[in-house]
Amino acid sequence: MFQGKNVLVTGSARNTGTGIAKVFANYGATVFVHGRSPEQVERVVETLHGDGNRYLPIAFDVASEEDVAKAFASIQQQVGGLDVLVNNACHLGLGYKFLDMPIGFFDEVLAVNLRGYALCAQHAARQMVARGGGAIVNIGSNTAGRALGDRTAYIASKGGVESLTRAIAVELAEYQIRVNCVIPGYIRTERWATLPEEVKQRRWKNVPLGKESTPEDIGEAAAFFASAKAGNITGSSLLVSGGLDIQMVPPDCAV
Repeated sequence: MFQGKNVLVTGSARNTGTGIAKVFANYGATVFVHGRSPEQVERVVETLHGDGNRYLPIAFDVASEEDVAKAFASIQQQVGGLDVLVNNACHLGLGYKFLDMPIGFFDEVLAVNLRGYALCAQHAARQMVARGGGAIVNIGSNTAGRALGDRTAYIASKGGVESLTRAIAVELAEYQIRVNCVIPGYIRTERWATLPEEVKQRRWKNVPLGKESTPEDIGEAAAFFASAKAGNITGSSLLVSGGLDIQMVPPDCAV
């Protein structure tokens, strides 16, 4: 599905991002694996190469305009530009209640989760214009629509991601660049293994389908949006949450 296409998945040196990268590579893409640490990215790429697909390492800070510009210049030089960008790099925004949150922490979270998305999308789109089109997929969060406590900066950033998706979808449509958003719920990442068993059980009960998403589930949704199968879809969002968002309360909590 992506044979001969070049894809960058930001934040793909671990967790959900690695799963997304594997999905695109399995469909034939050349995938840039990204993280902030060159050493970490190199290690991950070395591990991934065992599946026979083509991965290239790239390290930069998505919140730094200078870093992003240099990275995309390197992508241009190596492969001639991107066909697909998946904005996935994420600051989880953990650690503060709103009344105690330093505003600098708020800025730090938005710098990665919103400014970083805009920066990468802008540079990617410029390359895509020259290539006759492309696709940008932003990874959002269902918390943008149904808030949790103690995550103000993260939730605000993810609400911004959905608005950013629609805004740039309108502007980039004339260049045949489609922009869409995948909205996960619970995802099985390395953090899942650290959860107490009772928390896992509670989460499973919250989900009508009874299971959290895998990183590959998110990757398949992103690949759909980036593919010709979604050729007339732009500015849209797709929930990948096992039905978590469609019920008022779980059955065991109903009154």
